[in-house]
Amino acid sequence: MNGSPFKLATFARPGAGPFVAIVLGDDAVELAPAHAAYRAAGRRGALTATDSMLGLLESWDANFPVLQEIVAFLEQEGRKPGAEKLASLRVLPPVIRPGKMFYAAQNFQEHVDEMIRAGISATPGARFTGEKSTTRPYLFLKAPSCLAGAFDEIEIPLGMTKIDWEAEIAVAIGRRGKRIKAERALEHVAGFMTTNDVSCRDLQVRADRPALRSDWLGGKSHDKFAPMGPFLVPRAFVPDHMNLFIRLTVNGEVKQNGNTSQFIFTPEEQIEYASHVLTLETGDIFSCGTCGGVGMGTNTFLKPGDVMETEVESLGLMRNRFVAEAG
Repeated sequence: MNGSPFKLATFARPGAGPFVAIVLGDDAVELAPAHAAYRAAGRRGALTATDSMLGLLESWDANFPVLQEIVAFLEQEGRKPGAEKLASLRVLPPVIRPGKMFYAAQNFQEHVDEMIRAGISATPGARFTGEKSTTRPYLFLKAPSCLAGAFDEIEIPLGMTKIDWEAEIAVAIGRRGKRIKAERALEHVAGFMTTNDVSCRDLQVRADRPALRSDWLGGKSHDKFAPMGPFLVPRAFVPDHMNLFIRLTVNGEVKQNGNTSQFIFTPEEQIEYASHVLTLETGDIFSCGTCGGVGMGTNTFLKPGDVMETEVESLGLMRNRFVAEAG
């Protein structure tokens, strides 16, 4: 493998638009000038895009080797053109406007159990209890406009009192496909991210429509209810995505502490299922399900001023403060 492992991220400077950067340690190296320096040195590789993460993902199989060569070039030359410290930049979601965002419901046994206890389940006798052999992945869509940066404040919607956390690992698609087999699914994955499926339990179960159960729009798709990042870590640098800790704290108190080894349905199985329904496009995102310890399980919810930290091993930590929505 050429060059050192690296991360990718999307940042913004005050008063300026977003840009993509290669993250090396505590430095963010803006991709466009780094690519220009690499090309000016007579290197033959060329990226198909430098202005957006989505542009990189659209030709990921071709772009990733060039990104590796750029990192190797920067290290050989001892150069980091346009490098800035991460702390000086605003962190945006790595993929700013993905086409589709799939979310896995009840995909850890502990989470299945706690939601049954909390009453978020179908009627007895018909409910899912975690038995994989008799069911398929259960996915819902969340609006891409809900995305937030890894350190953004998140507003609690007016009148809502049951705002909950769900720490998760996210997958970014880097190769278009339909009817993808699980054993080939990782070939379509560009990388992994930390995310949180923030939820509004006030609206997730509709008292006025009891037979319909979950209201995925009202329960999930409020503004900034999908913080993601701070980085996209290329798949090549994640040796075992099925053995990463998922951890969440609220005001420093550990609430969730799970591991991706506990998935009921793996990301590969989720990709297989979804791609048999519709074509997956580059930039699509799968948020693969949360572990036990959500607030609904103990009737404990987020309040204005609370600080939620979400971390997936080797992918980065998010810190989001909750505030009251301005009336």
